[in-house]
Amino acid sequence: MKKHKALIVVENNSVPFDRRVWREAQTLRDAGWQVTVISPKAVQYSQGGTQIVGEDADFEVIADIAIYRYHLKAAEGGPLGFAYEYMTALIQTSRLVLKIWYERGFDVLQVCNPPDFFFPLGWICRLAHKGFIFDHHDLVPESVLQRWAGSKGAIILWVARLAERLTMLAAHTVISTNQSYREIALQRGGVSPEKVFVVRNGPQLRMLQRGASDESLRNGRHFLVGYLGIMGPQDGLELLLQAIRVIVMSLGRQDIQFLLVGDGALRPWLITKTQEWNLTHYVTLPGLAVTMEDWGRYLSSPDICVAPEPPTSFNQQSSITKIAEYMAMGQPIVAFDLKETRYTAQEAAYFVESTDPVDFALAIVRLLDDQKQRNRMSNYGLNRVRECLSWESQEQHLIQAYEVALRATHT
Repeated sequence: MKKHKALIVVENNSVPFDRRVWREAQTLRDAGWQVTVISPKAVQYSQGGTQIVGEDADFEVIADIAIYRYHLKAAEGGPLGFAYEYMTALIQTSRLVLKIWYERGFDVLQVCNPPDFFFPLGWICRLAHKGFIFDHHDLVPESVLQRWAGSKGAIILWVARLAERLTMLAAHTVISTNQSYREIALQRGGVSPEKVFVVRNGPQLRMLQRGASDESLRNGRHFLVGYLGIMGPQDGLELLLQAIRVIVMSLGRQDIQFLLVGDGALRPWLITKTQEWNLTHYVTLPGLAVTMEDWGRYLSSPDICVAPEPPTSFNQQSSITKIAEYMAMGQPIVAFDLKETRYTAQEAAYFVESTDPVDFALAIVRLLDDQKQRNRMSNYGLNRVRECLSWESQEQHLIQAYEVALRATHT
């Protein structure tokens, strides 16, 4: 029996650090596919904000999955910076797609956004009778609205919406991370319902083992509050740090340590502000959780975890990956009341309706001081992940999307 071949393209994160893409690659491998991935090399930020390109290999094989990487400088500044990044990524990716096509071959190409500029590869796949899948990770038009306003923003928004629609029309199947994204594929993308599959970002069940708490992370304090995620402009870290300032300075709670794990463009700002606001002894910023051991240690140690993403149009419709990961480790959550966050967490989260940092601060303190409530939320979150949010419950939908795309190449 012929072994089918999948090629996955991701631009906004490195593999295997992109946990969703890595899980997808592993699922396809376990289903008998030969899997190849294209991604940029890892990018981190120094304390001064300078981008540092990781030393990842141009090519390596990890767990029978071949990974090709290229150097990409992530955009800094305005729209021209993003245009340069995306055009560079398209050129580099196209070069590697042709190389892999010649050396290894592929039957189905899966592209993950952002950006939405890979639709020319979809046209080529259709002409060559190869499957083309669009894995819809982010809402690029909503991200544009959040970043830029005015006439310049209106032009970029038009381009973003056009690119999104062209990508969806080129795809044999679309993978949506939640029901909100599925509705966008149907209504804004004009995709037929039978071609859209919801594959949520769920943790793997084998990861549901909370380890011992690392007491050194508490810095001698009774409580530990954790944040694990990207530190970008849409992630609400400014608001979270303001809430921490309220807790320490206004409420006088010196028994709480805050662990903010991650990297991104906002991390230098966080470091600067913790110093300016005299919060250095209360806030730990260790950077990325590079290894699974670090990830497990950081997630196992807090008493509660937070998701401070504010209620923008982008965040309302997006499934925030950290929510299910918190739940998988039995972590009670404090989060803003977002549509998809509420669907995911339900009773595992304490929802804050106002975006006032004081309200977020009060929610954190109330939950820390209510051990019984934390225990109830922890158990509920664990059970919900096991019943319907685990990656294992999503794998069949991913395989179905691939089967439909593969069949479409023979019609």
